[in-house]
Amino acid sequence: MQKDIQQSSVISLDHVFFRYEDGKKVLEDITFHLNKGDFMGIVGPNGSGKSTLMKLILGLNVPSKGEINLFGQPLQKFKEWNKIGYVAQQAAHGASGFPATVREVVSSGLVGKVGMFRRLTAEHRQQVADVIERVGLSAKINERISNLSGGQLQRVFIARALVSEPELLILDEPTVGVDQESIQQFYELLRSLKDETGMTMVIVSHDVSVMMEWVNKVACLQRRLHFHGTTEEYEHNQEEIFRSMYGDSVRLLTHNH
Repeated sequence: MQKDIQQSSVISLDHVFFRYEDGKKVLEDITFHLNKGDFMGIVGPNGSGKSTLMKLILGLNVPSKGEINLFGQPLQKFKEWNKIGYVAQQAAHGASGFPATVREVVSSGLVGKVGMFRRLTAEHRQQVADVIERVGLSAKINERISNLSGGQLQRVFIARALVSEPELLILDEPTVGVDQESIQQFYELLRSLKDETGMTMVIVSHDVSVMMEWVNKVACLQRRLHFHGTTEEYEHNQEEIFRSMYGDSVRLLTHNH
């Protein structure tokens, strides 16, 4: 049964542990499975291991113990990295002063598929133009990214992740430093992409209340996985989950925006 789940899942983690060389524990006994078409939000406080978990899934870190499978293959044997699009934490912020156009940044997302020094074909150039149009930036295609707003930069890096036509999109804190209106537009963009392509998505975010309107699965991380399930199950058990993560002294306050 466990083998069947691993084979049918886009992401499968089984009893995964990670610790640094100095022995510091970061993640303990993480087990979850994500199916095709799911949109999962990962939440947790600073230092809870969210970004480390993303790096494990992307093969940038190696688990101290446990097994990770991507698209039914053990991580150590997985080679089809073009199936995965990734938007790193604060990618837009770090690149805001880089002297490149929207077209050039998005085109760089094809390097893994085309090769470092090979010229883009007319088909590739059209692919770049199409994905820039999809994220609503056709009018800015030749604009330097240093002239863009935070919300527009965010869309550029989503387009860069999408141009290789991935089946899984991973976003690590993509809305940090972005205004509320742009955040709403960002989630609307993700929803339309998901509806159009059936893409599987994982997003790490602190903005729990906004994120819950869009995702269908939730993982609550505080070194251990304190919850993994549907948004409905999360909302029904929210107080119990928070007590598990933060202790019995926590009080859950809600307010209407």
